[in-house]
Amino acid sequence: MEDVLVSRILGVTHFELPLLPNNIAFYCHPEFQSISLQIDEWFLGKMRIADETSKKKVLESRIGLYACMMHPNAEREKIVLAGKHLWAVFLLDDLLESSATQEIPKLNATISNLASGNSNEDVTNPVLVLYREVMEEIRAGMEPPLLDRYVECLGASLEAVKDQVHHRAKKSIPGVEEYKLARRATGFMEAVGGIMTEFCMGIRLNESQIQSPVFRELLNSVSDHVVLVNDLLSFRKEFYEGAGHHNWISVLLQHSPSGTRFQGAIDQLCEMIQEEELSILALQRKISSEENSDSELMKFAREFPMVASGSLMWSYVTGRYHGYGNPLLTGEIFSGTWLLHPMATVVLPKSTVNHLVYSHVIL
Repeated sequence: MEDVLVSRILGVTHFELPLLPNNIAFYCHPEFQSISLQIDEWFLGKMRIADETSKKKVLESRIGLYACMMHPNAEREKIVLAGKHLWAVFLLDDLLESSATQEIPKLNATISNLASGNSNEDVTNPVLVLYREVMEEIRAGMEPPLLDRYVECLGASLEAVKDQVHHRAKKSIPGVEEYKLARRATGFMEAVGGIMTEFCMGIRLNESQIQSPVFRELLNSVSDHVVLVNDLLSFRKEFYEGAGHHNWISVLLQHSPSGTRFQGAIDQLCEMIQEEELSILALQRKISSEENSDSELMKFAREFPMVASGSLMWSYVTGRYHGYGNPLLTGEIFSGTWLLHPMATVVLPKSTVNHLVYSHVIL
């Protein structure tokens, strides 16, 4: 099944990327330059990265900037810790995705124990060492109920990652609803976005608020939005790394009616992004109409959606998705004709494309 899909995608040389909606409030911390540099230099030091090429890749990944976009109203110290956590989570994701199926259960158990502080294991893998140090710092500042939710969320995410690795080993493509639920978990955005928003902003939700349907709906909608944008803008990278089958584009293409073209899957994915944005804005309005302006849930509803807008903006500027040293990454949202290339994202504005002629292209 995967081989048939790959053969269809290999015939594609370009597609049209529309201008994605970006109507959710977006801010970036005013000290983002110094904060992001502090985060990234911390990472360089911890991982003992000294050669200039590798340092450039770290800085152009802009993980520190991502933290400043996700939590723009937090205190500097909290953003720095959130940025350290982002780096650790990205490396854990890479480690898990590169691991063999039989290695996943033991690795998952190790990661869970490192998060909860119950590990007596002498870990030597630098990624696990980094995560252990970050979690020690988080546990020192995070209140137990919030930490318990983090550990629970991590467990669900790791279980979903195990299933994802299994799919890859079998070269199978999950169904639409299965993939949606799996990516909510593997995206880990409930923790990286939601729980870290509560932590960074000092928001203290009570149990009734946490269990309320509107809270869960907002968590899911923001998480889904982040995943949809991620799968669209990281597709080039994932496809040329051999992981493109576990992506919304491939899932939609595989399970759409016969004859659906690649561009049709792109268009459908962009419509889904717009629908999630509208859902987030509607949920914000609903909470605003039902809650006092100073309620903890209202504070969360103001802050958490900026995880979605921040993720969208970061997804346009990170070399992790689009290639390092790419002049396209100016900080602006781009659209136009995306030429698929193994080394970097290349997008031509429509005015340029009108003068070009393509042949043998399946769109």
